[in-house]
Amino acid sequence: MTLNEKQQLESLPVSVGPEESQTPDIQTTSSIPHVVEDTESASSSTRGDIETDTGAWLCVLGSVLFLIPSFGFMASLGTIQSHLSLNQLRDHSVGEVGWISGLYLFLSLIMNFQIGTILDRYGPRVLSPIGGVFTTATFLLMAECKTYWQFMLCFGVFGSIGTGIDAVTAIGTVGKLFVRRRGMAVGIAVMGTSIGSVIFPIMLRSTLPSLGWAWSLRIVALVVGCVTSLGVLCYLPFPRLIATQSSEPKSKGAKFDLSAFRSPAFSFVAAGVVMVEFVVFGIGGLLPTISTGAGFSAENGYTLLSVLGACSCLGRFTIGIVGDRMGALNTMLGTMVLIIILMATIFIPFSTTSAPLLYTFSALWGFCSGSFYALSPGSTNFAVAFALLLSIPVSGIMLEKMGAQALACLFLAIIFLAGLCFFAARALLVGKLVDFRTKM
Repeated sequence: MTLNEKQQLESLPVSVGPEESQTPDIQTTSSIPHVVEDTESASSSTRGDIETDTGAWLCVLGSVLFLIPSFGFMASLGTIQSHLSLNQLRDHSVGEVGWISGLYLFLSLIMNFQIGTILDRYGPRVLSPIGGVFTTATFLLMAECKTYWQFMLCFGVFGSIGTGIDAVTAIGTVGKLFVRRRGMAVGIAVMGTSIGSVIFPIMLRSTLPSLGWAWSLRIVALVVGCVTSLGVLCYLPFPRLIATQSSEPKSKGAKFDLSAFRSPAFSFVAAGVVMVEFVVFGIGGLLPTISTGAGFSAENGYTLLSVLGACSCLGRFTIGIVGDRMGALNTMLGTMVLIIILMATIFIPFSTTSAPLLYTFSALWGFCSGSFYALSPGSTNFAVAFALLLSIPVSGIMLEKMGAQALACLFLAIIFLAGLCFFAARALLVGKLVDFRTKM
């Protein structure tokens, strides 16, 4: 909201993802600029391996902690969307409430270019405390919100600043420190996303009925404050994370490079990722609302998100291992086929009638959607930001006007088109329309 995960695809070769290929790469630029090592870091690399340094792995732990309240809470948006639609903002439509979440997602992504440049210049020691303060303050302020525009400004605008800083700091720091073991380091770091997507729905499921909105959000703020404070401490022991004037020319601004879209294959992959992200956040943001509309309790909706988040974590690692053997694009296409079958046989016919099948869908969807983050070129974040701006509000409007089954059919059609985009990208890279023997 994966953001993870969503930030780095250094190349799109015959095999997309962490593994290497003998064919020419299609280069792309991450939305989080690489932080340049300073003179001390460069010279120390000759004395020892940074990737075995305890301080570097402490930074990975710090990234885990900062991804919990950023991407982790982003994956739990359905809890806020559902509660506000049923309580404080019950006089507003689901689509109108969805614009709050949409703006939050949009601004969290669109600011990554500039935040990445600030990270290059000052490092996580400076940026991480700022992000922690903004994120903690967001939940404290949300506890006092009562009107639509208060939520829009507090969460949609102010909250996106903290989320953007936290996410860029977490992913950018790992991307700087690790090259040889980057896949392992990023895989560990994005555990924070899954942890957050599990604990926040469970926490709110327990506190909202008994303590109410204000104290529930204050408890969330306390947890976020503790987690980010520990994350800041994890970044302190490792000093080699900023660029100095002696080693790099002073950056004049964020580098907004979309040259990767000149490649037709990359453009197809980007289009597929945009459509997939639209569906991922549409389902994640509205799943509790769909469940309550079908007569299930709000608490069941929060549990569905926790199940989805936990299985997403499992899917990231399991499907990632399969991708190492079969190729990421091959694995992705196979996963898309499974998702189409899953949505056609469970989500569309039974999403409003059977609680056990809705739980089954949540688990299987979480497992499959975890694989989407294997294909997440950072250069697509600009387009993805607009997709996420529209995902929840547009899906919410369709849910109100046409019902859950029509919305599920729309999601199925989008996933099918995304699969065609990935298939076209694979065909362009291989040079053949149908060739399933090539590892891709």
